[in-house]
Amino acid sequence: MKTITLLSTLAAMALSVNVQANQDVSGFYIGGGVGTTDANLSSDSVSYSPSTDGSSLKVIAGYQFNRIVAIEAQYTSYGDIKTPSVYSYNWEPTTVSLAANLGYTFDNGLRPFATIGFSALDLNESQNLLNDNNSTALRIGAGLEYTPASLGGVSFRAGYEADAFIIDTGYLANDDIDVFIGSLYVAASYKF
Repeated sequence: MKTITLLSTLAAMALSVNVQANQDVSGFYIGGGVGTTDANLSSDSVSYSPSTDGSSLKVIAGYQFNRIVAIEAQYTSYGDIKTPSVYSYNWEPTTVSLAANLGYTFDNGLRPFATIGFSALDLNESQNLLNDNNSTALRIGAGLEYTPASLGGVSFRAGYEADAFIIDTGYLANDDIDVFIGSLYVAASYKF
């Protein structure tokens, strides 16, 4: 009986891989995700990791051209970031990004990927202390996506993506602060 169960399981797995291999991976997709936020601020030789509160939220839309290349737009809300200050001053940064999603879709549905692109960032300061509340950021990331053949277009993803940018404070001796805000997240999407 154990042998029959084992052979049945192996046959089901083989059929699943075969179905995935013949599946067309191109198409539009939409999805959403949730994660944790981390941040790092640095200027000259000083580096600081501010505390973060709340979850990062993502809305994802894109088009996958083939097993390797996709183009993806994202809206990301990073939650609250409490910056070093004597006042109760914080950021609630949001970004809208456009990035290339480069990876490879294997026959078993796994797809390791990396993203690179640009973001339009809004810090959403609690008080207007900086010269510029908006910036253009470099978007980078990496992760792993899984598309089970049995779920017909539903994909699951885990990854890390971050936005790197420079802020001109306007009031420090060195006016530039390098900022790196990232999110470790999980997401689900549906491909049409």
